[in-house]
Amino acid sequence: MTRVALRSVRTHIGQFLLTVLAVVLGVTFLSGTLALRGVLSDTFSALTSSTMTADLYVTGQPIRGQSNNDGSIMTERIDASLAETIAGVDGVESAHPYSSAPATLVGSDDTPVTSTGAPTMVLPFYSGEPGRTIVAGTAPTGRDQIVLESDALKRSGLSVGDTTHLVLNGVPTEVRVVGEFTYGTSMAGATIVGIDPTWFMEGTAAGSASAAGAADAVGSAGPKVTSIAVYLADGADTAAVRHQISTLLPDGARLQTRAERLDEQNEYIESILGYVQTFLLVFVVLAMFVGSFIIMNTFAMSVRQRQKEFALLRAVGASPTSVFATVLLQAVVVGLAGSLIGVAGGAGLTRLLVIGLEAYGMPLPGGVPVTAGVVAVSMVVGLLVTIIGALLPARDAALTPPVEAMRGTSGAREKPLRLRGTLGMLMAAAGLAGAIAAWVRADLPHRSAVLGIGAGALVLGLLVASPVLARRTIAVLAIPLRLVRPVGRLAARNLAAAPRRTAATSAALVVGMALVCAGAIIASSMRASISDIVNDSMHADLMVRTPVNSTQLVPLPADMTERIGELDGVEATTGYTAYTDTVTKPDGSEDTGYVVAVDPQRYPEFYDPNVTAGSFDSLDATHVAAFANSGLQLGDEVTVTGPTGSVTATVSAIADSKGIVGTLYTTPQLAAAVGSWSTRTTGDPEQVLASPLGVFVHVRDGADIDAVKSEIQRIIAPTYVFEVVDAGELSDQVGQRADTMLAVLYALLGLSLVIAVLGIVNTLVLSVSERTREIGLMRAVGLGRAQVSGEIICESVLTAVYGTVLGGGVGVLLAGALRSVLADQGLARLVIPWSQLAVMLASAIVVGVLAALWPAARAVRLPVLEAIASE
Repeated sequence: MTRVALRSVRTHIGQFLLTVLAVVLGVTFLSGTLALRGVLSDTFSALTSSTMTADLYVTGQPIRGQSNNDGSIMTERIDASLAETIAGVDGVESAHPYSSAPATLVGSDDTPVTSTGAPTMVLPFYSGEPGRTIVAGTAPTGRDQIVLESDALKRSGLSVGDTTHLVLNGVPTEVRVVGEFTYGTSMAGATIVGIDPTWFMEGTAAGSASAAGAADAVGSAGPKVTSIAVYLADGADTAAVRHQISTLLPDGARLQTRAERLDEQNEYIESILGYVQTFLLVFVVLAMFVGSFIIMNTFAMSVRQRQKEFALLRAVGASPTSVFATVLLQAVVVGLAGSLIGVAGGAGLTRLLVIGLEAYGMPLPGGVPVTAGVVAVSMVVGLLVTIIGALLPARDAALTPPVEAMRGTSGAREKPLRLRGTLGMLMAAAGLAGAIAAWVRADLPHRSAVLGIGAGALVLGLLVASPVLARRTIAVLAIPLRLVRPVGRLAARNLAAAPRRTAATSAALVVGMALVCAGAIIASSMRASISDIVNDSMHADLMVRTPVNSTQLVPLPADMTERIGELDGVEATTGYTAYTDTVTKPDGSEDTGYVVAVDPQRYPEFYDPNVTAGSFDSLDATHVAAFANSGLQLGDEVTVTGPTGSVTATVSAIADSKGIVGTLYTTPQLAAAVGSWSTRTTGDPEQVLASPLGVFVHVRDGADIDAVKSEIQRIIAPTYVFEVVDAGELSDQVGQRADTMLAVLYALLGLSLVIAVLGIVNTLVLSVSERTREIGLMRAVGLGRAQVSGEIICESVLTAVYGTVLGGGVGVLLAGALRSVLADQGLARLVIPWSQLAVMLASAIVVGVLAALWPAARAVRLPVLEAIASE
């Protein structure tokens, strides 16, 4: 039977080519995703290995769920002075205090040097330290010299010896590039700037709100750093030195070897990459899921056409098991071929993605790690999907009675759909009930889970019941085509005569359109809701802040804040800042996130905190306002912990602040008492808002807002980071996140359209082969070539439109329910973008026409007499 199966594949190779292509597409995405994960993992592993070269590291305790600007695990800061003590230990060659700080480097074109998604980081540069090599110039000394990592130097357009500006903690400083250095590996797009360690400790680690006079802002505590790198002398006993250092460490500090430090960091990076891989696997699952329908449809049609062949096998003694195994062996051949080509395609796809990332400023190492593991997983998944898709057709082939061999023609009638239709409609009804319940009942327990399960049941139920729905729905959709006689009517009747084939062919569009339509509606609703939130909440005329998509969260220099408030056209201003602190709730759980410090008397005049319980005026050194989504209640006691202390406070207000991210609103007094894990802070409450992250501005009555805006822009221009926006511009910026979501969804749409084209082409080609005699008879009784082509095109268009209408309807329903579930997160309005949905429908029609061109051309080339004589 093996020879029979292989011979059958060779004989009917045309039937399986597009099925192989469907497998290729899914495996390409799978292997490409896994390979890209490997590239990113190797890149960041090499980055951490090349930048962490010390023998031992002293750090604070890790802060759960937080990372530094350079992507490393955020830890509690430790005293930089500890490095001098450790350096005196026998066997220690040197001990260097380390931190990193966000900054802005101005390039040769007088604009900030940026790289998509990657930060600009300032580090202390220690001469002669292993892992960093000066390739040109010298190491920096003093407060006016910097060295640049090789990739950063190239992106900046600067050269060694050039003068530029470095904006550090919001303060611009004129500097000269005195050297170029390299770590020996890619920095993944990060712009790395090295400065004199003394300047770094004074300007970034001291903890003040301005670079000048930083050392005076923290009292006797001295500068704080994230780690101390310890280098041992040649021949030193690592265990003995480690023991001596451990006796010198204060409470909260910990000592790690280089291997332990690398393992911890790489584990953290792998957890982040896991989220990226999960996101990319959405495309893989979609491709595999809808591709399985193509596989099932191909084998089902192939089995129907070869029913006489299987009956003959049964008649000459082949058992049902042998016939079943024959079809599955064909599936294995198709799966192997598709998977092998898909693995090669995945390597090519990964290379293209790497090139794309390099174009966006994130250079990665050459080569694509299509490892044995990637190949094995991709091959197994490709084979399993193909075999699963062929199971039901193989069963049908095995159950073919030998008497079918005596029939004069090959093929089988459609089986009754009553049971399948009933089960599908029951499943869809249950899913619909769940979705509607989640939509209308705000008090429903586990509302999100109910919606998710309901959505899945609804989509699966409709896919199961799709053959039943197809007959009636296509009869309605075909009404306009009745004007195109006789091809429109013939197309509708042919589709109605093979509802299973129609349903399987349209499945890719049903799933794809459901996802994309729901996403497009949510994105449009999100943009409209954001606009409403900003317009309703923002009472200020202008706002000074860093751009929404900026990776830099830096304070505005105090002198600039003061100058803005002194402008003639400015009535009043108020600032806000955000600290990263740990909030311990009454149940003992901890939430490390943003604590927003504001003036509780002035802030509501500029931005409405939307207090739903309690009073915002009650905020003081021991009273806070909890964000509505924090899970805290009025009267709860919380402990706010930062690097400089802990404060127990009472929740005296609940604020449902839309558009503001955080856990608590606090006063400058409380913020100054605890400090921030992630930013330099001051212990003086009067200075907390002197250098804020943002400033709200009221313009005087009668003043020209545009003129005031221009004046503010002139003041903040030296920062190269801050901008001034009005409410409309702010809502547009925040709405860009919805645009990003739309871009992802349209990528999903593109993928589903590609698979839909393959499915429709595959079905029509097999259909033409199956209906060879029918086409010949129609030609013999007078149907012209153009009419035959038109009939096949009409079938294709009807199939595409059916899938789009069914999937789009599901998408609209689920989007409405999801919007209701997310109403508490700020998604207040439901907006249906009819124009975008119309474009999707038009795209489906275009897809239908394009998919039919090749099958139509094949049909009109069939010789009439040979077609009539065929079985």
